[in-house]
Amino acid sequence: FIHFFMPMISRDATWRDATLHCCFLFIVINFLFPLAVLAAVAGQEPDHSHGCAHGSCYPATGDLLVGREKNLKASSTCGMRKKEPYCIVSHLQDEKKCFDCDSRRPYDPVYNTINHRIENVITTFKPHRKKSWWQSENGKSEVFVQLDLEAEFHFTHLIMTFKTFRPAAMLIERSADFGRTWQVYRYFSHDCSATFRGVSQGPLRNINDVICESRYSDIEPSTEGEVIYRVLDPAIRIEDPYSPNIQNQLKITNLRVNFTKLHTLGDNLLDPRAEIKEKYYYAIYELVVRGNCFCYGHASECAPIDGIRDDIEGMVHGRCVCNHNTKGLNCEQCDDFYNDLPWRPAEGRNTNACKKCNCNSHSNLCHFDMAVYLATGNVSGGVCDDCQHNTMGRNCEMCKPFYYKDPIKDIRDQRVCIACDCDPDGSQNGGMCDSHTDPSLGMVGGQCRCKANVEGPRCDKCKTGFFGLSAENPQGCQQCQCDHRGTVSGSSQCDPVSGDCFCKRLVTGRSCDQCLPEHWALSHDLNGCRGCECDIGGALDNHCSMESGQCRCRSHMTGRQCMQVESGYFFMALDHFLYEAELAKMGQVRPPTREHQPGRPATWTGIGFARVPEGGTLEFLISNVPYSMEYDLLIRYESQVCMPRDWEEVRLTVIRPGPIPTSSPCGNTIPDDDRLTVSLPAGARFMVPPQPVCLERGVTYTLRFEFRRYQDANSILNGIALMPRHSSMEMFNTGDPASSNRKQTYERYRCHEGAKSVTRPLMSDTCAKLITSMSAIINDGALPCNCDLQGSISSMCDVRGGQCRCRSNVIGRRCDQCAPGTYGFGPSGCIACGCSLEGSVTRLCDKFTGQCQCRPGAFGQHCDGCQAGYWGFPSCRPCQCNGHADECDQRTGCRKCLYNTEGPNCGICKSGYFGDASRRNCRKCTCNFLGTERSQCMEREDCVCQRTTGQCQCLPNVIGLTCDHCAPNHWNLASGKGCETCGCDPNNSVTSSCNEFTGQCQCRDGFGGKTCTDCQENYWGDPRTQCRACDCDWRGIETSQCNRVTGHCVCQQGVSGVRCDQCARGFSGQFPNCQPCHQCFGDWDRIVQDLAVRTKTLAERAHEIQTTGLTGAYEKAFRDLEEKLAQAQGIVNARNATAAAVATLMELIEDLRAQIGETTDTLNRLEGDLTIVQDSNSEASKELSALEREAKELNLTSEQLHHQLDVLKNSNFLGAYDSIRSSYNKSRDAERRANESTTTKPSTVSQSADTRRRTERLIASKKDDFNRKNAANKRALGDLNARAQGLDMKKINEKVCGAPGDAPCEESPCGGAGCRDDEGNRHCGGLNCNGAVAVADNALERAKHAEKELNKAMGEVEGLFTKVAEAKSKAEQAKGKAQAALDKATATKNKVERSNNDLRDLIKQIRDFLTQEGADPDSIEAVANRVLELSIPASPLQIRHLADEIKERVRSLSNVDAILEQTQDDVRKAEQLLLDAKRARHRAEGVKTTAETVKQALMDAKNAQTSAEKAIARAKADIGDTEARLAQVSETSNSERNLNDAMDRLGTLGQEINALKTKRANNSMAAARAEETATMARDKANEAKQILDGQLTDKYHEVQQRVDTKAKAVKDAKKRAESLRDEAKELLRDAQNKLQRLAELEKNYEENQRRLEGKARQLDGLEDKMKAILSDINKQIQIYNTCQ
Repeated sequence: FIHFFMPMISRDATWRDATLHCCFLFIVINFLFPLAVLAAVAGQEPDHSHGCAHGSCYPATGDLLVGREKNLKASSTCGMRKKEPYCIVSHLQDEKKCFDCDSRRPYDPVYNTINHRIENVITTFKPHRKKSWWQSENGKSEVFVQLDLEAEFHFTHLIMTFKTFRPAAMLIERSADFGRTWQVYRYFSHDCSATFRGVSQGPLRNINDVICESRYSDIEPSTEGEVIYRVLDPAIRIEDPYSPNIQNQLKITNLRVNFTKLHTLGDNLLDPRAEIKEKYYYAIYELVVRGNCFCYGHASECAPIDGIRDDIEGMVHGRCVCNHNTKGLNCEQCDDFYNDLPWRPAEGRNTNACKKCNCNSHSNLCHFDMAVYLATGNVSGGVCDDCQHNTMGRNCEMCKPFYYKDPIKDIRDQRVCIACDCDPDGSQNGGMCDSHTDPSLGMVGGQCRCKANVEGPRCDKCKTGFFGLSAENPQGCQQCQCDHRGTVSGSSQCDPVSGDCFCKRLVTGRSCDQCLPEHWALSHDLNGCRGCECDIGGALDNHCSMESGQCRCRSHMTGRQCMQVESGYFFMALDHFLYEAELAKMGQVRPPTREHQPGRPATWTGIGFARVPEGGTLEFLISNVPYSMEYDLLIRYESQVCMPRDWEEVRLTVIRPGPIPTSSPCGNTIPDDDRLTVSLPAGARFMVPPQPVCLERGVTYTLRFEFRRYQDANSILNGIALMPRHSSMEMFNTGDPASSNRKQTYERYRCHEGAKSVTRPLMSDTCAKLITSMSAIINDGALPCNCDLQGSISSMCDVRGGQCRCRSNVIGRRCDQCAPGTYGFGPSGCIACGCSLEGSVTRLCDKFTGQCQCRPGAFGQHCDGCQAGYWGFPSCRPCQCNGHADECDQRTGCRKCLYNTEGPNCGICKSGYFGDASRRNCRKCTCNFLGTERSQCMEREDCVCQRTTGQCQCLPNVIGLTCDHCAPNHWNLASGKGCETCGCDPNNSVTSSCNEFTGQCQCRDGFGGKTCTDCQENYWGDPRTQCRACDCDWRGIETSQCNRVTGHCVCQQGVSGVRCDQCARGFSGQFPNCQPCHQCFGDWDRIVQDLAVRTKTLAERAHEIQTTGLTGAYEKAFRDLEEKLAQAQGIVNARNATAAAVATLMELIEDLRAQIGETTDTLNRLEGDLTIVQDSNSEASKELSALEREAKELNLTSEQLHHQLDVLKNSNFLGAYDSIRSSYNKSRDAERRANESTTTKPSTVSQSADTRRRTERLIASKKDDFNRKNAANKRALGDLNARAQGLDMKKINEKVCGAPGDAPCEESPCGGAGCRDDEGNRHCGGLNCNGAVAVADNALERAKHAEKELNKAMGEVEGLFTKVAEAKSKAEQAKGKAQAALDKATATKNKVERSNNDLRDLIKQIRDFLTQEGADPDSIEAVANRVLELSIPASPLQIRHLADEIKERVRSLSNVDAILEQTQDDVRKAEQLLLDAKRARHRAEGVKTTAETVKQALMDAKNAQTSAEKAIARAKADIGDTEARLAQVSETSNSERNLNDAMDRLGTLGQEINALKTKRANNSMAAARAEETATMARDKANEAKQILDGQLTDKYHEVQQRVDTKAKAVKDAKKRAESLRDEAKELLRDAQNKLQRLAELEKNYEENQRRLEGKARQLDGLEDKMKAILSDINKQIQIYNTCQ
């Protein structure tokens, strides 16, 4: 219609054309439009062969105004408020020109033709078409007509037929969003440029151009003028009519025509009256809006929208009847579940139909996702929504998290996704498994992905070596923190739950990383740790450091076990607390002093004895008791040699300061214990009373000796000592095995006896160890040596007893006093008195001054000389010394000559001086040291000359009195070896003499050099052939003269090269600016040079060894060692060695040990000092390097200047003379200063003398210490040297390699030191060799074999450990099942008890009801009947099923037996499972108890059943009686014809009825009791099922509700007596049924009882097995405890 009709309308229609057009339009409307309507109607059933199935399809086009009168509106309509007049311009020729408009009532072609509303413009094809129109108000220019559509429509064209002038200006606009926004289609104006400024007037180029045209805006025609607008102009070619641009151009929801200007004749401008405006208005005959519903090519028909009538002929509806799987009013979206492709309009032959989503039958919802569509290459964009059956994904093709795809099922199967069975704690992502199987990705459907430290199909077990499965741990389990050293078999496994490691016997801690108390050294040993073994006395306790094993030592005790003393400390001897008799308080006692005999051991202590006469007394003050305990009193004495008699009675009394508190350690002491009487045998030197004395620490005692009776004369007492009694110390008497062993050892080795004698034997190591412990306890640690700094050689003392090493003639433990016969205690020891036998009374002297006691006539300290000025002892006479000496030697003559003289009479000058001694003119020799023989000079300034003339003894070619000149033709006095000949060339020199200092000859012209044999200055070469000038760079030379032979220039420091034109090694920069390199270069250069020297030395040494062999350099030392070893061996092997020799040898060994210890300490200190010195040396080396560089730079400049000065001075005679004169002046000045240094006060010499004296004093004060240390070091080095020389290389070779060491390497099959095999490797040991190397090799092989065996054993242990772990796991499962059974049994028991209580309450309520006064018989009977109606809430089939369930539940308990049976062997080997086994035993006993409880409950149920049977039997008898009575009632009712009999019988019947009611009540109560009993039995039988489904409570409530209901019905229970018969019959039937059911229940009860009894027997057997298992475990524990 559009394509044919629109082109026929001319652009320039005239009035005639308009008339023709109207005729044509009439034909079209009346003929073609009905055809279109018919086509539209027929289109409701489109032909799919040519319709939407093969491409785009569109509904029929029609007038959109039809049926939408209410949707059409105008902004202005005449006569809407009142009747309004109007005039028609074209009726100027007619009689009637003006008319009325009244639009207040609807239009009617007969009764109301002056209505001109907007709906009149809709085409109706009725005869009155020209009689109805729309008309606006008069004179109003701004008017619009608007059509509002209910949906989107395609708008094709618009036709308007005006009754008046067409508008002078108008525009058409549309909205596609229901009026929210508007777009202009076209502007129309008589004058476009004036009315619509800026709007283009064409021509139209694009289909969507907005232009203004004027062809429909002329003032002519005055009526029936048309305006036609086509959306798609035929003149414009459309490439794609289905493009979005074209579709959007056609789409409208609203259409509006705006009239903006009226056409007038101009009179309105001149006449403003209202009548003038009555001619000007808008009026439209007809308005046609052509279009169809907008369906985007997806529908061929449209249907009415909801609420729109569907019976209007020709109406174009707005709801598309969509095809191509689309939906919506305009088919603007895809249908539900058809979103796999993007929605698009249909285009030509392409339907662009929406595609159904593929959700694999798991969803009915989906949506389109453009991103997905683009990602698939525009293939599919549908995304399924709300996937069911645990699926997910775009196509529901994947399983949700925590589900996986069953590989054997199709993806469309509703059960294709199976829930993951993963432990959420141990698997990744909270229990998620692989969603499907994909070998390329390593995925297996349903496989759990365990965390890093978790394993198992469900990821529910920690890996070996891990524990503590936890959801919070990202790794799942923690790593076992087991110390391999402390765990059994060195395994890293631990308990998978607690993390406790399996420790060795002596190891503890969760990680097995700690030793048990009193143990240390966690290691791979069998037991894991070692005992601390702390010394009982040296350590505070037996606890030690777990890492180092260091015990907690007492004061100044050291060593790991606190068995040693610190340096400078000692442990006391048993007689340490010694009290000398000569120092005691004496009564009638004389203290004689005895001098020590050199070379003989002393038999006494101190300085002497106390000579005790009979009746004499001695009192010893004891104030230094260190420890409260019992002490043995040791008495040392000597008998008179001439009278060896015993002391018959010596009384000893302990005088205490006061009474002894009973709470003190000595509280048990009685007075008699402090009074002792002993005798001193003459043949002994000591005596110990059998009874000890108890002394306390911090208390002062007095020990009094009374010498009562001696047969002949007096005795000599040495002193007493307090010896600790070992039996009173806890370390010996606690009673434990260790203390008993110590006591037995102490007594077996007689440790106490060795301390009694002054000359004691060598203490054994066993006794020394015990006494060390005793000393540490008594003194709370070690005692300080406190060696006297002057009297001892060092500060170290003997660790056994504390004896310091005394200097010469010094005695005492501390070396703090001089020995008798010596004096002058000091750093050098003591000096022998040296009293002259001729002049002194005794050999003893004053211990401070050393003055001997002189005889008459003797003089001097030693009583051995004459007085001063006399000589010739013992015949003294005056001295004769020529007046040159003050004193003379008392035996030989003069001494101390003066004035530098010497000789017997001081008559000659002494050596080094010359002159006339008689004139006191002896002067010091002044020989020149450089020219004098070295043998004549002690020092540089101290030479010997001829005593008379002073002539010095000169070196060769040296002359002069003082040897200070060279002989003629000689030079170089400074060489110190004599003068050398000048050697001047006789042909080339002027004279044979040369410069005395430089040796330079005086050369002829053309010659040079020192001896004139070279070229002249600044030339080089052979003067006999050719001399060349020196080619040197003046900027880098030291002198202008180059090497006369090679021509090499003499370079300055830092410069090198033949011409001295480049920087030397060690310098950097650009010549001539050469700078020294960084100090590190010098350091490294020295290191490299030193390494080069060392390498060269090593190379020479290697060459020497290669020549002489390895042992060649030490052959002599080896021979010496062999000789000394042989000597020592001979001494040791000597059979006639005396005890004294052995003792001496042992003492020497002990001395050697002490010296080695002291030397070791000294070396350690020296090593520390050396380290400090090395550090300081390193710093000093760095500073020295810097100073060396600076000095080099300074020397470089200084040497250059000196050299230049010497050259200038020596280049001619004047210069040499000046140099000599300057030297002479310097010499005079030096002589003057030297004289002043001796004559002035204070002078340099005097200051030097003072300094020397101070130095000498310092040396003297430090000399002793230095000498002592030096001597000690020398002795230590000597000892070490002796020990080193005592080594026998031959025997060492034999012991190490297995063959004598003196055999050559080629002949020795076992090799030796320095021997090598054919390949150059060292050769020592071998087959059939018994040396240490062979033994070590064999041991290594055996160790390797043992290691293999151990590894194999460890593997077996690991397997056993795994089995034990599995056994433990199974035991845990058994324990869990047993616990579950116990819990269920407990719960069952509780429920049974609650049920019994509830039933008792119910019975009580019924009993109360039956016994209450208000209960009438009928109510009681009704209640009884209702109770009897109750039935057991379970059929026999249900009860049987329930019994089967009980059986299965009980059978599950038998798995415990099976599991324990399987793990029996492993449990025997598991020490750790003992506790778990005990727990399982307790659980099993609990289960047994529960089973017995159930058994008892069944017995109760059986008894209740018996009671119920008896009650039911009674009920049957009563029921029989009731039936008989009812029969009588029936017979009575049949004889009603006799009224009188009936009345009599009626009374009897009433009585019998009452009696019957009573019986019925009794029967009801009995039935109730029977029902109660049956209910109890039923509940007990069904209790297992009630445990499972929890219906016991429900059934109970149901019964209770029924009882309540029946109780309420009691009020209505009064019925006629005739109902008793029926109820009795019903009661009988119920009773019979109950009897049958009870019989079945009884049978089931008996079966269940038999089964439970069997299970009880199984539990008894289980208990027996458990006991056997425990017995086996105990046996294994005993075996493990005794393992070594």
